[in-house]
Amino acid sequence: MKNLNFSLLALLLSLLMLSCGEEQAKTNDDLKVEYPEELNELDNFEALSLKPYNINALIYVPDATANIGASTAPEIIHEPNDYKWEIKVGQNFHMTIEDWGDENVLKDHLDELENQSVYAIEFLEKEDGFAYYKASLNVKGQEDNNSVGVDHVTYHVVAQHSIEGVNYLFKTNKDGHQKPITDLMAKSVKSVQPISEPS
Repeated sequence: MKNLNFSLLALLLSLLMLSCGEEQAKTNDDLKVEYPEELNELDNFEALSLKPYNINALIYVPDATANIGASTAPEIIHEPNDYKWEIKVGQNFHMTIEDWGDENVLKDHLDELENQSVYAIEFLEKEDGFAYYKASLNVKGQEDNNSVGVDHVTYHVVAQHSIEGVNYLFKTNKDGHQKPITDLMAKSVKSVQPISEPS
């Protein structure tokens, strides 16, 4: 009886040690990146590696708890040798990434916005490497009449990140979004971080 109890105890301890070893192996193999000052803001987000798409970086995108209809896995669309990527999370979240090589393109992008006449641009936030703006369609008629035309307002974000010497522009798709979606997108484009290889 003592031998049976001893054998059962030895078997249980072996299984426990084996399961702990497997858990440790999984933890060591997983890529973990932390953003200490932003962790609270990224509660409803999940890390998405862009490495399989030839960008050595992580971006945080909304998960199923963000209430934007993002119950499906993020989808990345990219044609080989193209300079553009699309990230879609559900029906409502759609952003693009553009590879601009060594060009510092963000300033040109913002200048172009300010010099066009189709939309009235109002910058809600503008800082080094990032801009959040509201675009309102300019409606012009023969007379000033508030009933002429339809209000068309969209919100946009754009951020430039340099990854391994290449400048990437992360931005809303050209049509823009409603403000709640763009607020989430602002967090996403700010969260981009290069993946550092273990040394």
